[in-house]
Amino acid sequence: MASASIGAPGVWRAPSRLHASWIISQQEDLTWFLGSSLVGYLALALMMAGTPVAPIQFVWFFLVDGPHVFATITRTHLDSAERSKLGMFLWVTVPLMLIGPASVLAGYGSVFFLLAVCWQQYHIVKQHLGFVMLYKAKNREKSRTDLLVDRAFLLASLFVPLAYFVIRTRPQLSFLSDLTWIILPQYALLTTLWIGRQLQKLRRHSQMNWPKIGLFLVVVPLQWFALVHAASFGPDGIIRAGIVLGLFHSLQYHRLMWFHNRNRYGQEGAEEKHGLAARCASNVWLYVAIGVVLNAVFCFVPGTLIGGPALQAAVWGISFTHYLLDGRIWSVRNDHELAEALHLR
Repeated sequence: MASASIGAPGVWRAPSRLHASWIISQQEDLTWFLGSSLVGYLALALMMAGTPVAPIQFVWFFLVDGPHVFATITRTHLDSAERSKLGMFLWVTVPLMLIGPASVLAGYGSVFFLLAVCWQQYHIVKQHLGFVMLYKAKNREKSRTDLLVDRAFLLASLFVPLAYFVIRTRPQLSFLSDLTWIILPQYALLTTLWIGRQLQKLRRHSQMNWPKIGLFLVVVPLQWFALVHAASFGPDGIIRAGIVLGLFHSLQYHRLMWFHNRNRYGQEGAEEKHGLAARCASNVWLYVAIGVVLNAVFCFVPGTLIGGPALQAAVWGISFTHYLLDGRIWSVRNDHELAEALHLR
């Protein structure tokens, strides 16, 4: 899809040198897939300035992050075609909601919550990697070298700061602190390699994948700033990092999901084939309401207002379901209908 043309007076547009192929359009991608990182940076700045975490956490969990988990329902549980395809897998929520309480009752609650957060981070990493691959596909970037360098640098940039946080905040892992002196120089070398690759392509006047590069430039610093800041507050600081990184991740997800839903379920005959999912894609406020209401009923009220470690651990099972479902429903390679909905064909 070509970049957006110049619009109405007073509407900001990116400079022409960013001309490339975008997932939705230049303006939409810069606003939602890259620009929404500014919301994460704003949340981080507010917390560093001393703003209480509670109101920021409420906005993040109640209005943005929680609803994005339930947004998956709009193209799985509510889609009759997907229900037939996924079958009993949709019920994986039940056993997943039992793992947490069992861990808490067995005295391993802290281990469970740490592993849950690590899985959450892995899920976020997979989404960013997915966007990188979408931009590669849209801009026909087929270089094996770029694929290897991009993948290695992105994975390292998202996991190394997480490892730093875990080692820094877990006294029982202090024996691993010496590893940072090994990992950080290697990461610095990888960073240099990635930057050098972009400069090499620029000097050779090779086609530059500006959307992909822009994504790297916003997500990598955010990951480092969020987790280094969080580490200074001990294990509980992970909620600060979760807010910062989750805001960006969730806003990206919401926009991509709505783009997909409108394209897949807006076609003639979609309601007969997909059922309720097609109706829910007819109005963006209905889509928003589904996420907010379901999150309030199944996560916010039991996990926050009622509380208790066992109940909070059980609520994580819903997020785990979201992680597993996402791993199955966003595979473009084996789903021609998905590729068409994302305008990749």
